[in-house]
Amino acid sequence: MLDDQRSRHQPLKTYRSDLAWHAQRRHGQKSPQLRSHHRQLDHLSERLVCLQLANGARALDLRLGYTPGSPKGTFYFHHNGYQSYRVLEELIDAVNAFLDRNPDEFIVLDFHQLGDGEKPFDYRQFNDLLVQRLGPRAISQDDEEKTIGELKAASSKKRVVLASRVSVELDMDYFWSSTPHRWSGSRLTDVDDLRRHIAKTLDTPRFGAYLWSLTATSYTFLGGPVDIKQHINTWFHPHQDWISQCSIISTDFFDESQIVGYCWVANSMKAASQPV
Repeated sequence: MLDDQRSRHQPLKTYRSDLAWHAQRRHGQKSPQLRSHHRQLDHLSERLVCLQLANGARALDLRLGYTPGSPKGTFYFHHNGYQSYRVLEELIDAVNAFLDRNPDEFIVLDFHQLGDGEKPFDYRQFNDLLVQRLGPRAISQDDEEKTIGELKAASSKKRVVLASRVSVELDMDYFWSSTPHRWSGSRLTDVDDLRRHIAKTLDTPRFGAYLWSLTATSYTFLGGPVDIKQHINTWFHPHQDWISQCSIISTDFFDESQIVGYCWVANSMKAASQPV
């Protein structure tokens, strides 16, 4: 969690948090084994956002499509070509409700993809909706050098980072530039491949402090996520050095592993090492 008193001297942009929302839905599967894998995906993607936030997620990986309508269209979530029935306004409601109950928490909304294939996308409507509903909570990127304590002192409301690829129709007073994602490059990644990917990523020098996302997920040839919580617990244990090098850790079944507690410990250790 980000409300630990020791964290108040740490800049927001260096914070690591656990990511856990893939809005995806699969259709038309035939084999029982394949359906089993996709029930896992549905369970992961359709869980209410408020529960994921309550369970410790603080960064959400979001991919939006758009359905035109009159007078306004609808923004839906999707992943790898599969559309979810969940819509953007549900996410906004969940974020607002959570922050009303937890006013000292911070959330990163990483709009990693705006658009769904060749379908049209209304950037202006998207911008206006986010500014209207979450604008008072949005942290300006001009404030990325401020510490958690300075952000809390400056505003009792501004707790959300809205990150997206730059568009002329997005108001950059509210939006941050996109969050870089580091993933294996393959949709079929076994545990050994994933471990090599993470090690290589963390061995690659990064210059400057900024938010970035490490994808720590494994998928089978059937398309379903592999439950690797025991590997996550081992790789990112605070006694190891991997978690201290991360910013956002993107993993499935996050609430079944120890990653939330590990992130809290890593944040506390790093904050304690900062000069007061």
